[in-house]
This record gives sequence, C-alpha cells and structure tokens, in this order.
Amino acid sequence: MSSSFERKFEQAVKDGVFPGAILMAKDKSGTLDYAKVFGNTCIGDDARPLQLNSILFLASMTKLLTSIAAMQIIEKGLISLDTDVGTYIPELASQPILHGFDDNDKPILTERKNAIKFVHLLTHSNGTAYDKTVPILRKYRESIGDNPKDRTTMKSKCVYPLLFEPGTYWGYGTGLDWAGKVIEKVTKQFLQDYLQENVFAPFGIKRIKFTPYLTEEMKKEATKIALRIPTGNLVNLPARRNIDFEDAECFGGHGCYADLTDYVKILESLLLDDEKLLSKASTAVMFSPHLTPESRKGINQVFGMKEVVSLFVGKFPENVTYDWGIGGVLVDTGNDDHRKKGTMIWSGMPNNFWFVDREKGVCGLFGTQVYPPGDSQVEEMIDLFEREVYARAGAERGAKL
Repeated sequence: MSSSFERKFEQAVKDGVFPGAILMAKDKSGTLDYAKVFGNTCIGDDARPLQLNSILFLASMTKLLTSIAAMQIIEKGLISLDTDVGTYIPELASQPILHGFDDNDKPILTERKNAIKFVHLLTHSNGTAYDKTVPILRKYRESIGDNPKDRTTMKSKCVYPLLFEPGTYWGYGTGLDWAGKVIEKVTKQFLQDYLQENVFAPFGIKRIKFTPYLTEEMKKEATKIALRIPTGNLVNLPARRNIDFEDAECFGGHGCYADLTDYVKILESLLLDDEKLLSKASTAVMFSPHLTPESRKGINQVFGMKEVVSLFVGKFPENVTYDWGIGGVLVDTGNDDHRKKGTMIWSGMPNNFWFVDREKGVCGLFGTQVYPPGDSQVEEMIDLFEREVYARAGAERGAKL
C-alpha cells in the first residue's frame, strides 16, 4: 500500500479514531499480499502494541464460519437448504409472531403459518431478531419477566417470538446462532469441534475459538473493546461489559474470538475457490442470491433506512440493491464504483469488516475493537482501506499486463 495511505492510518490512531487496526488483503494472482498493523490494544496505561496475531472478538464475523459449515453438511447430503429446521430444533417449530402490544400492554401474538427452512436461518429471513436491537422484543422480554443477566445459552438468549412469517421479509438476527445448533444436531458434534475438523484443519488454524473453548493464553491476549462516548473520544468499555467469556455454548452467529491471520485464510480460500472448504459448485451456491422476492424487497427497504443501515459496518450506497448469499450480504445490482456484482461482505459489532469480490479477484479484512457498530469515524477508515485495496489490486494487474 502507498505510504500516504499508511500515514492516514497512523494519524487515525493519534486522532483517537481507534486504538489500533489490523489490515489484510490478498488478490487471486498472489501479487497482492498485504498485512499491516497500526496502534495499540486499548486506551490508557494498559495499552500494548497491537500485533497482527492479536486476539479480537469476531462477533458477527463468526457467521461466515457457520455458513461454510452449513454448506459442507448440505454438500454431504445431510440436510438441504429447504429442510424444515423445526424437525431438529423444537424451539423453532412453532414460535408465534409478535405484532405489538395491546392497550393493556399485553403482547399481540398470532400463530404462524410458514415453516422455518434452513435457508431462512442462513439468510436472516426466518423472523428472529436480536432483542438488544429491537425495542419490541426488549419489551416482550420484560413482559415475561426474562432476566437479561442470565443469558449464556441459546434458550436463555434467543427463544423469542418471530417478527414476521419466515420467507416474507428480512431482518438481521439470530438465524446463524440457530443454524449452529442445527449443525450440531445433524453432525452430533459441538460446533467448535466440527469447525476445527472440517473448516480450520485444512489451513492449520488453531486460534479461532468460541468462548467455552478459549485457552488461557487467548484470554490474556484478547484485545479490549473501546467505546465512543458523546464527546467523540474513546474510552475502554467498562470491564463488566468488555471481554465477555461467560457464554456456555457455541453461538454460531456471534461467539468467536480469533487471530485474524487465521481468519484471512478462510477469505483467501473462498476467493481462490481452491476446494479446500467446498466444491466449486457449493462455493457458487454460497455466492448466489437466496432471498425470496418478498425478502429481497425487505432487505433493500432495510438498507434504505438510514437510521438502520448506519448501524451496519461499512458503506452501502443507496443506488445499489442487495441480496443475501450463504455467508454475507451480496452486491446485486447498481452502480457501486468499485465492488462488482456478487461481492460478498459482512462484519462484526466491534467494527470488524471483510469482503470477497470474486470477479475483481480480491479480498480484504479490517480488524479493530470499537463500539458502537457503524461508528462514522471508523467507517471512513474502512472505506479508505477498501478503496485502496481495489486500487492496488487494479494497479498490480495492470503492471503484470
């Protein structure tokens, strides 16, 4: 990358945009192989230099790993995208739909008509949501006397009514957490064990783990999360809300911590389509749109809501339409000035971000640990990084020609 680009990141650390950042990018030819780290692990006296292999909370970047596992068991014929997951997970067999509350503050619930298919879980079109981000679900939780302090298992964290009929809309939520439980039922393995044997082992990956499997070494190395306060400054998130090692299960939608030098190996494999993870046919399915027309309309309504899309990490231009693959959001149509149609993108709550553009032949990974998600200052640096990767990949291809 250019020296001026790297100076901007060095300045961003000094300006308090983030305590530190890890950047990695690769192209299909092998010409672009970039890895650079800036800044520190946290704010204050405890800060130490951030390393390329520092441990970060992946949060929703976990979803890609679970999605790959899902495609593997589909490829093996153990399940299909259209399987009714209620046959594996009783909690998903009959949840009602929550419409709101009546004048007496009683929840308005109706019986649902549609089954939840595996594909619905994998594409956020199943109707579940994270209660922390949806006021109506928080109110429902309070109405049933649910204790938010005891939330270390799927049953205590994710068993709530649906917000819409499966397959009829789009809402970011707990689908991949539930998909992880389906994978465990089908394979008769804990999700960590399945991933280690089938997703991580081909690359020698040993430092991507769910909370219950974290080694003491990884816990000590875990980078603290910084919080942007109203003044615009960063502070370390209070200890009780910072590094959370309390989860008792593998949450396939948000539960992993990782060394990003391991995670980028997964992105590169998908870019190269090297069949270490999936057959070429299965990878093509991953990078294909999977939403129903109703859900596709829904996702584009959601991505058109500035107050909602501002919470997503990365920039999503209004003149582009989106769909969902098996693993992330897909650029569908429109005039994105660098991402090509079929580019897959997603992120994690601490403003982590990744993309794989198979047509342009490039992938990138941005790691930091800053709340809240969609932080505007961090987002500008993500956009700068993404554009630099595309520019560099294009320049190097031109040089080879």
